[in-house]
Amino acid sequence: MKKYFVFIAFLMISVGVFGQKITRVELLQSESFVGMKRNGENANKVIKPVFQQDNSTLTCDSAYFYIEKNSFDAFGHVHINQADTINIFSDLLNYNGNTKIAILTNNVRMVDRTSVLTTNNLVYNMASKVGEYKNGGKIVNGANTLTSKSGFYFSNSSDAYFRYDVRVKTPEVLILSDTLRYNSVSKIAYFYGPTNIYSKDDTLYTENGTYNTATDQAAFGKNNLYRQNTKTLTGDSLFYDRVAGYGKAVKNIIFRDTAQKVELHGDLGYYLKKDESIEVTKNAYVVFETEKDSLSKDSTYLAADTLYSSVTTKGELYKLREKRNAANITPPPLEKELVDSLKKDVGEVQDSLSFKKDSLNQQNTLATDSLKQNLSADSVQMSTDSLSTVIAKEKPPAELSKKEQRKLKKSAKKKEKQLAVTAVAGKNETEKEKIPKKVPPGLADSLEIAALNRKLFVSDSLRKDSIQLLRADTAKVRVISAWRNVKVFKSDLQSKSDSAFFSYGDSTLRLYKAPIVWSQGSQIVADTMYMQMVKGKMDNMDMIRNAIVVSTNKDSVNFNQVAGKNMKGYFVNEKLDRIFVDGNAESIYFPEDTTNQGMIRTLAARMRINFSNDSLMSILFLRKPEMTYYPIGQLTEELKTLPNFSWKPKERPRSKEELIAKPKAVVNNKNKTPVKTKEKPQPKAAPKPQLTVPKKETDSGKSNEG
Repeated sequence: MKKYFVFIAFLMISVGVFGQKITRVELLQSESFVGMKRNGENANKVIKPVFQQDNSTLTCDSAYFYIEKNSFDAFGHVHINQADTINIFSDLLNYNGNTKIAILTNNVRMVDRTSVLTTNNLVYNMASKVGEYKNGGKIVNGANTLTSKSGFYFSNSSDAYFRYDVRVKTPEVLILSDTLRYNSVSKIAYFYGPTNIYSKDDTLYTENGTYNTATDQAAFGKNNLYRQNTKTLTGDSLFYDRVAGYGKAVKNIIFRDTAQKVELHGDLGYYLKKDESIEVTKNAYVVFETEKDSLSKDSTYLAADTLYSSVTTKGELYKLREKRNAANITPPPLEKELVDSLKKDVGEVQDSLSFKKDSLNQQNTLATDSLKQNLSADSVQMSTDSLSTVIAKEKPPAELSKKEQRKLKKSAKKKEKQLAVTAVAGKNETEKEKIPKKVPPGLADSLEIAALNRKLFVSDSLRKDSIQLLRADTAKVRVISAWRNVKVFKSDLQSKSDSAFFSYGDSTLRLYKAPIVWSQGSQIVADTMYMQMVKGKMDNMDMIRNAIVVSTNKDSVNFNQVAGKNMKGYFVNEKLDRIFVDGNAESIYFPEDTTNQGMIRTLAARMRINFSNDSLMSILFLRKPEMTYYPIGQLTEELKTLPNFSWKPKERPRSKEELIAKPKAVVNNKNKTPVKTKEKPQPKAAPKPQLTVPKKETDSGKSNEG
């Protein structure tokens, strides 16, 4: 490229030299004219001369004029004016009228209609109007300044070619290049080598392309890179409009955000600087870095027809979720249960208040008097005596040991002190267990209800404060949306869905519209699924509404199934370990016992599914399961499957290459014999599941729930 650049410049200069007509240099005037010998040649020393050749005029303080050679050497305040459009100034000049080459030295300044070129050494061709410098030069074009070690300037076309340490400074950017062409009229820079463009908060790199310094638009075609803080965008072709903050990349594009550890690929991408968003289509996929263990990584690949990623604040993301929840009448499962429970409790409280309103009005005076009477000192003494009597009835003092007697006395004194403090201080106890027994039931219930209302009010106030904090959270977070034909591949987990959403705020991948997840020999289906990563590892999974887990034994046409309203799964070491089924839990199990062939169908409030090597191993039934056994001969197709059963192994992604492979060009050849493809390997069959029914749900089981 460098040799090509020099050759073109030399060719353009040569055309001007060899195609020109030789004319004489004329001395129009001077203050003195003295003939002499200089360096063995005939010369004429002239003071304040004015030379002319063709449409050019040359002046200086003094000169040696070689008439025979048609040349002269000029000294001091040298000025060349060419057709009133180009003016060149210097301290020294050597001019050859035959070649029309002017060699200017010291404080050289070349001025035309658009630019000013300054250097210490300039070779200028008066015929071709091309100037060349080799020891550093600078061109000022309006607000733009260009410098380099060597360069050519073409006055006719207003083009300048720069080589070595090229530097272009504009009000908006700084361009550093190895080889560059610049047009002072269009203000467009052309790059033919490694080039960096720097602005306040982003940079561009290319090895071939253009940059319009007037409009701040760039178009690159080789080894292109756009960088903004921790974000980069590459592609075979790259266009960027700095004013609009808009970029476009074509073919083999990669968008990376190292801060969020996100990497988007595709063949067509659009970038907006304002919200740091990018939309990728045509073979689009994203890579999530996950940790398989402390020593190795196991990246997750997600492919879709369209990927869109942007940066937003946590507050805006929370508001968006509120809008989505408002649009979706049914809240998330756990939240719905909590809301229903709260509504039920509040309803009961309101009913209780309405029912007891009249009773409270009638008993208010009586209750107050009764309360004062029962909390008197006599009452305290009577209660203490009664307590001693009860103790005496339970065990005679004679049979008690000294230790037991001390313990009883201490307990009695503690009870007496509590009653005394309550009577003297007159405290209003609001909790039911602290209300004296003789308080009327209506008043006791009302005090309990008041305490409940106060707790609900405090809880609601705290909830409102926390919501306000969430809405005002300005912390930035990147999100990714995927539309149509969404597929996910991980070494031990795959999925497909119609659309997906991932937020780096909670590291959760949300799958929408009939998603399917495959984990070794099991298939999981639900209306919506959430998969969350914690510290770079897959941690848990929510299966919301109409969830079902299906697996099959080896060489079997029957399917073991577990279904329920909602499910919650947990991962251990990046592998699915257990799933809890909540609400309308139902299972179908085909035991492999040859002596007892048939099917077991079970209903339970809750179930737990245990996995080994990501395959279904055992089902644990909780809370009074109802089991029905069907002999193999009595089974119908309807009995063998649950209502929302599905089995789609052919739709399962087999490898990351399947997700990221680009479609091959179609060869239209009728005589060509189609090549048979190898059959895809079938998934490994799940080991035999084991069913157990616990007598009682333990605390450890509850803790494993999450």
